[in-house]
Amino acid sequence: MGLRSRLRRLERAARGTLVSFELLDGSRFYYDTQTFELFLHWRKCLDAGNPDKWPEPPEAVRKVTEARDPEAALESVSGGAFWLPYDLEALLREREIRPRSLVAGRDVYDQEVEDLSEP
Repeated sequence: MGLRSRLRRLERAARGTLVSFELLDGSRFYYDTQTFELFLHWRKCLDAGNPDKWPEPPEAVRKVTEARDPEAALESVSGGAFWLPYDLEALLREREIRPRSLVAGRDVYDQEVEDLSEP
């Protein structure tokens, strides 16, 4: 067994649960699917309220916009990510990260909402 094949085997073993996808520049992005990074980010966005208060998108989301095949990249890091706080159409087709409403039936964040709390 040659040194190169041993090195490749060691690299694969070191990656463990990492998935990867190719970027437009030919490099690869590796992501650990065992982390809860994307879910925790979604939760922080939900707690923060309006998008101007959201934390920066995780690196995995930013790299999806740079992927050679954005749909496959999104599937590999999130299993489809229909729950992500970003407009999936913009993410996949336009390679832009745009917030979407996390409130059902509400498209715009800055609209006035009736105060239903009791006095």
